[in-house]
Amino acid sequence: MNKNIVITIIVLFLSVSYVSAQFTVQGVVSDETGMPLPGCHVHYGKTCNITNGDGAFTIEAKALTANLTFTFMGYNSLDTLVRSNSSLDIHMIPSHEMVQEISVKGNRIDTMKSRKNEVVTAEFMAQNLSSTFIKSLERLPGVNAMDIGANASKPIIRGMGFNRVVVSENGVKQEGQQWGADHGLEIDPFNIETAEIVKGASGIEYGSDAIGGYINISNDKVPLPNTVSGEASFLTKSVNATFGASGAVEARGDKHYVKVRASAIDYGDYKVPTDQIIYLDRIVPIYNGRLKNTAGKEYDAYLQYGYLHEAFKSSITISNVYQKSGFFPGAHGVPDADRVKHDGDYRNIDFPYQVANHTKVMSNNKFYFNSGELIADLAYQFNNRQELSEFHTHYGNQSPPEIDPDLELAFRLSTYTANVKYVFKETEKHAISIGSQSQYRDNKVGGYSFLMPQYQSLSTGLFAKDTYTINDKFKMNVGLRFDYSNIDTEAYFDPILYDYFIAKGSSAEEASFYAQRSTELHKDYGDYSWLVGFVYEPANNWITRFNVGKAFRTPTAVELSSNGIHHGSFRHELGNGELDSEKGYYTDANLEFNNSLWSFSVSPYLYYFTNFLYLRPTGEWSSLPHAGQIYAYDQTAAIVSGLELSARRQLGKFSADFTLEYVYNQQVSDDPSQRYPLPFTPPLNGFIEIDYAAFAHSKVLKQSRFFVNTRFASKQENVARNEEVTDGYFSLGAGFSTKVRLSNKEVDLVLQGFNLLDAKYYNHMSFYRQIEIPEQGRNIQLLVKVPF
Repeated sequence: MNKNIVITIIVLFLSVSYVSAQFTVQGVVSDETGMPLPGCHVHYGKTCNITNGDGAFTIEAKALTANLTFTFMGYNSLDTLVRSNSSLDIHMIPSHEMVQEISVKGNRIDTMKSRKNEVVTAEFMAQNLSSTFIKSLERLPGVNAMDIGANASKPIIRGMGFNRVVVSENGVKQEGQQWGADHGLEIDPFNIETAEIVKGASGIEYGSDAIGGYINISNDKVPLPNTVSGEASFLTKSVNATFGASGAVEARGDKHYVKVRASAIDYGDYKVPTDQIIYLDRIVPIYNGRLKNTAGKEYDAYLQYGYLHEAFKSSITISNVYQKSGFFPGAHGVPDADRVKHDGDYRNIDFPYQVANHTKVMSNNKFYFNSGELIADLAYQFNNRQELSEFHTHYGNQSPPEIDPDLELAFRLSTYTANVKYVFKETEKHAISIGSQSQYRDNKVGGYSFLMPQYQSLSTGLFAKDTYTINDKFKMNVGLRFDYSNIDTEAYFDPILYDYFIAKGSSAEEASFYAQRSTELHKDYGDYSWLVGFVYEPANNWITRFNVGKAFRTPTAVELSSNGIHHGSFRHELGNGELDSEKGYYTDANLEFNNSLWSFSVSPYLYYFTNFLYLRPTGEWSSLPHAGQIYAYDQTAAIVSGLELSARRQLGKFSADFTLEYVYNQQVSDDPSQRYPLPFTPPLNGFIEIDYAAFAHSKVLKQSRFFVNTRFASKQENVARNEEVTDGYFSLGAGFSTKVRLSNKEVDLVLQGFNLLDAKYYNHMSFYRQIEIPEQGRNIQLLVKVPF
């Protein structure tokens, strides 16, 4: 990484001209059902604006940030922090009701929770859309993306990912094959109205898997009454010739409403700034600067019907996400130069490739009572993920299957979810809620290869939490949760593999070890989580948070009983049926400051795990062909710590954002030689962006801005055993965004470039990092959103 360039940009961030800031905030205030609230008071500083007959308002802010307070008789007041030109959609809650989150289009300071949360909106996604939804969140401190090619990724929060981060949609946990590094997130990137990101252990209400954090995607906003509206979005990228489109229509009468969306994305092999990679001491050529067979396609559909009543609100949602994408042939099996030669078509999807189809049916319900509010969410999900590779065998006695002969691996997961929560009527001092979450999962497997067995699992959690207002400046959050779960795995003995080892002269003991791909397990787990947190506001511009608690996570089926070659991780993985629940104790804090010149936040954290679950290199080479070393799931004491920083300054027509993250972790052992860092740990990394507001007096172009940004990372030398050191990097981006007024509509247009210097660098957490494939090359991207 060129440190001089980074230092120069930081200096620019610190030296933005001292000129009085000004931006415009406009929006509409409505009740929870979408009815406008004319006459609502909008307080800004010493002034008070009144919404008009349509519930609309406009504020001209003359500072770095605008703290707005909305008050209306019979409704709870709402505080919102806005930092730039924004269009807000405010939903007021009647005073006899209370919900846990209110999401608005703008950055919000939550003065109730001891855990800092970030709320991003569809507008944020349009302005910052990267290759994937998770990649777009990387500008938030503490959030990183584990990339899987150019169009798929999964979240890493505070150095933790996989089954340590929960992603949900409308309150229902997304259930796929999230344990694997090569499994992306089956979510339509166009269908995100708001997303809440909580960093840190969040298991009290969101489930024991949320040790690292929680991301809740919402797309259940109620349309305004007696309206019909929609939008069309178009996306194109140069790095892999992406063509994407999405269309949405929503309509509402008085009590009934319908929302429909369909999306399609098609992309080709993506460009990388290299002509060769080195894997297992072999040089693999990259022809024409494109990574062969990384093309793909995605088709998504979404339908929601809702009904509003004075006593309840209910909706039913049906969605389907279909994804098909190729694997670089040099990353699946043994690299072969012939397999990576250009075949004359950059958009075809050849072997090997993966297909994921995720179907979801949800019922979200709220019932209003004099004593409080009952929330009940029911869901069914079916995740069908397949890896296909032209039939090949390393065992001479194995014949291709008669049905689906090229199906290498299949995972078919059915999940049934029932979440119930009761939020008691808020008193002067207490905001109490209790609830339960239950899931039943049934996972079937198939294919001519084997990695993990079929299994069934049942989990149930009970929780209670309270926000106690001690005084106007001091609040306390407490929570307690108990979880019970069981998992049953099915045994599988592979006679073909047994005969293969016997034929090559292996002992019966060794042949049985490899041929017994899984054993029958019946495991029960029960444990509890707790949290005590505080929120303190020493002054108008300051807010502090502090938390201490305990969290745990139940082992997954792959950790307990896998036994086979995981092509997605390039190794032989061996489960351990004796693993205990992963337990951790944690503390974190947050300090925020906002005034007319500056806004900044600092968040330190520390975890201590008594038995962190991880893959341990055994030093023993697998006898399975082309398998390499055996990696066995094990448990160890470990610490995870870090620091997150963010700052913002907006003066005149300029604004600047800065974020920085540092993560440190290590296994705890009496033997100094065993104190290795944990795998997939982000290096010291950050993001800087400088914006310039343009065309302030234009009647056609609104909220226009030019921006330049950089993402940078230092060299990551604190690596797990057998994990590669990754050099630091500096990646430059820039762009222009605006709203083009056409008649009475505003068309969003965002043009931006990524890796403009076409730099060759590596993401330490990338799926392809292990085979020396760099990040994608220069990319020019255009997004257009047309309302109608």
